[in-house]
Amino acid sequence: MREKPKYLPPTLRDKHRYIAFQVIGERPFKKDEIKRAIWDASISALGTLGSARAKPWFIKFDEKSQTGIVRVDRKHVEELRFAMTLVTEINGSRAIFRTLGVSGTIKRLKRKFLAGYGWR
Repeated sequence: MREKPKYLPPTLRDKHRYIAFQVIGERPFKKDEIKRAIWDASISALGTLGSARAKPWFIKFDEKSQTGIVRVDRKHVEELRFAMTLVTEINGSRAIFRTLGVSGTIKRLKRKFLAGYGWR
């Protein structure tokens, strides 16, 4: 008989924050380009160890409105926001990241910061 898998109780899980962002650039960007730009920015600004501590995780990106969500450890929100602001180009095209807001849940982030961009 199979046992239920063990899981961490909520008190021992990592606490996350979600950052809503908008990409402003010369052309529309694809999801994979944005994902790579966030990771490269994190590695270059925070280093390998800093990126490992911040745990940036790409959640979603809407190519129509050029807005998206990235998850980060709650103690390193400002560091990832700083790393994202250092991006000046993506694949040879000029672009910048604009932080729309930070929240503890995706539902609240969508309702508060991304509703005006067509997110549900």
